[in-house]
Amino acid sequence: MRKLRTRQHVIEDLSYNYVEKQVLLANGIFERYNFRQYSYDGHIFTFNPKGEMEGGFMFVQLKATDKLKFSTKNNGYILQLDKRDLDLWIAEKLPVIVVLYDAENDLALYIELETYFKENRILLKEINKFMRVFIPKENVFTFGIVDKIRTIKNKTYADNKRF
Repeated sequence: MRKLRTRQHVIEDLSYNYVEKQVLLANGIFERYNFRQYSYDGHIFTFNPKGEMEGGFMFVQLKATDKLKFSTKNNGYILQLDKRDLDLWIAEKLPVIVVLYDAENDLALYIELETYFKENRILLKEINKFMRVFIPKENVFTFGIVDKIRTIKNKTYADNKRF
């Protein structure tokens, strides 16, 4: 019997396609990793208004599903993340964006992890194996959001330059 292309394979590809389209509309480039990297699915390069490439980039981790789960108590879409990933992502000097793609509605939500941890006063040492994050319904990943996160990336990149 031959290998099958599963629904999960399809929605994963759709999630890449969705993110790449939004990044392109924001005049950026989404570079998908073509090898198993295990912590990131790609990164975003940005350009200034003149079209000149900017330094630094943003890491992207994609999660895809057919059914989003919403927590009315926490007023956000539920996404469970592994502490081993969080340990790496929080230590990054450049922004890490987690994008949750909803295949049923062809839309994606996002969180920029450093900001999320600061705003919610989360300490990594207080997390056991997994952590649930709650993505507000307002956090729709669009080309406008890419520009907002670009500002965070540029500030972080400037703060970490050695020369």
